[in-house]
Amino acid sequence: MQLARITAEPGGAPRVVALVDGKIVPLEGDELFVSVTSIIAAGEAGVAKAQNAADKALAAGKVIEGPVKFMAPTDPAIYLGLGYNYRALAEHEGKPLDRPLKLFAKFANCIAGHEDVVRVPRAIELVDYEAELGVVIGKRASRVTKEEALSYVGGYTPCNDLTAKELPRPIDSGAVKLKCIDGFGPFGPTLITADEITDPQSLTLICRVNGEEKQRFPTSDMLHTVAESLEYVTRIMTLNPGDIVATGTSVGIGIIKQPPEFLKPDDEMEIEIEGYPVLRNKLVWEDAVPA
Repeated sequence: MQLARITAEPGGAPRVVALVDGKIVPLEGDELFVSVTSIIAAGEAGVAKAQNAADKALAAGKVIEGPVKFMAPTDPAIYLGLGYNYRALAEHEGKPLDRPLKLFAKFANCIAGHEDVVRVPRAIELVDYEAELGVVIGKRASRVTKEEALSYVGGYTPCNDLTAKELPRPIDSGAVKLKCIDGFGPFGPTLITADEITDPQSLTLICRVNGEEKQRFPTSDMLHTVAESLEYVTRIMTLNPGDIVATGTSVGIGIIKQPPEFLKPDDEMEIEIEGYPVLRNKLVWEDAVPA
């Protein structure tokens, strides 16, 4: 199933809902439904309760109509990203295919929801899109093996790992100044529960800018699978329910094009796990882009 957090009015309290056949269905009647994180942290039983509540609400004609605001599905304490985790991009950039995972972190200030406007500071000139599969943790994960790793996943969500870029390209850029800008980590609009995606290596990711397709690539091309990535990460840190790992992007990003192609003010970006709802955000600069 698909879970989301919404507000139905400006400044209103967040509500947890299910998305069923395009309909927004309220989840009521259980203390689990206080957050998406609490549902997935309850495992299969929590998802089953949410599904049952959604079925009952639909049967009773309880559907939320009118415009709503989709928030990011969870509030991760840890938001990680993986660099050069796709064979096609690593080969294009001449990176060794057997290198260990390249990890970086985003902070809470990076989180944005569906249709949030991402406001770029004037100090940033070049911004690139990066479609990624976000893996949302469902239960406390520490020192897990790749064989058991997927049982720790609560669900999946589209991510846009927005990144400030520099030209000429530096040999080793600092991840913080490129990755950790306010709003540079949108994800959502829904969390697709893990029972619906039994094989995260069989998905297709798509990125569009102003309706034009820029990226389309299969998750089967990951150098380190979702399971392998979680094994690697949890060797050195503990992940908790709601935490998210964005698993890397592939070819089609603007900086590798000739000439490079970067985002412009008012560009509208769409990130999609094919077959599921699209994450959409507009990019604006706080003032004029510096000359």
